[in-house]
Amino acid sequence: MTISDWKRAVYALLVLPGYLGGAKVQRGLARRWLGQGSGTRPRFLAAFGPSVIAFLLALLLFYLVGRIATYGLFWTGSDPEGTWGGPTLAGAWIVHFFVALGMAVPIFLALRPITRLQARLLG
Repeated sequence: MTISDWKRAVYALLVLPGYLGGAKVQRGLARRWLGQGSGTRPRFLAAFGPSVIAFLLALLLFYLVGRIATYGLFWTGSDPEGTWGGPTLAGAWIVHFFVALGMAVPIFLALRPITRLQARLLG
C-alpha cells in the first residue's frame, strides 16, 4: 500500500462524480491523481463501467478505513462476548484491523488495473 495506491483510490472515488463535470474535469482528475496526461481520444461511455466498479471499490475501502479508525467511538461495551476479539476494546480493534486489512489489500490490487484502464479510456 503505497502513496500511489491511495491516490488511485481517491481518483476512483472522484471519477464517477466527475462525469457530471464533463471531459475537462475527468482529464484533470487523471492528471492530478494518476499523473497521466491526455493522449488519445476519450471514450466516456466505455469508461463508465470501470468507473462504477472502481467507485464502489473505493467507497468500500474508505468505509473500512474510516470505520476501523473510529471503532472505539462506537464501542458500547454492553455485549463484549459477541464482539470479535472482545472482551476488551483493544482486542476487538486489533481483530477488526486485520479483517479490514485483509479486505483492503485486494481492493488496492484490483484498483490498479481498473484505474489504468479508466485513464486510458478517458484519454
